[in-house]
Amino acid sequence: MKHELIRPEDSERYRVSHSHTIERILKEIMDARSIVSLYVDHGQDFMLSSIVALDVERGALMLEQGVDREFNTRLLQAGRLICATTHDQVPIQFTGEELKAAKLGDAAVFQVRFPRELLRLQRRDSYRLATSVLNPVKCLINTGGTFLEAVVIDISIGGVGILAYEGAGLLRAGQTYHGCRIDLPGAGTFAVSLNVCTTFDVALKNGRLTHRAGCQFIDLPPSVETEIQRYIIRVERERRARYT
Repeated sequence: MKHELIRPEDSERYRVSHSHTIERILKEIMDARSIVSLYVDHGQDFMLSSIVALDVERGALMLEQGVDREFNTRLLQAGRLICATTHDQVPIQFTGEELKAAKLGDAAVFQVRFPRELLRLQRRDSYRLATSVLNPVKCLINTGGTFLEAVVIDISIGGVGILAYEGAGLLRAGQTYHGCRIDLPGAGTFAVSLNVCTTFDVALKNGRLTHRAGCQFIDLPPSVETEIQRYIIRVERERRARYT
């Protein structure tokens, strides 16, 4: 079994840099005993491994060594490797820096620095829904001391695209906002945390300036993810019904 590497041109699109999210994903991969492909020499050669331990306090991650001692030595001489796996059928990739040999009990393992970011080929790309203009999804973003009111222009279980009008306030790419609220018509209002991935300004045809942002959900509770998925399915069903 070999995991294909995510293409360099797609890396920014799928980057995850929130430490708690990275820790959760890696722990779930470890608990599931998922196979991890370890690549060396720019992805030319690889071996199969698995995550056997996480030491967040020390900033270390342990990977099982292979039975091929010569290849183990090649990896150690390289000093870094690319790790690729899947989680819930979603490709995951990260770089193992500061690679060295270590012991976990009596077992020989590779130790790498805990990754500061990883790439996740998110399922949300296939399930993004453009929201209704007539029945809009509202979002209140907690910017600290005040709330920025925005309209959700598209939504998925991975994140949202939002629009705010000039004067409402600006969001900063790379910033995480906790205590935000999303109002899904017919479903209710839900508390979420958002990490802003991209921001840009767009002028409407009438000349009015709008501020738009692409945001990723951070540690979205399963109950909220379910409600978002139900909302997407319901809206898509209603749209299809109107045209049949």
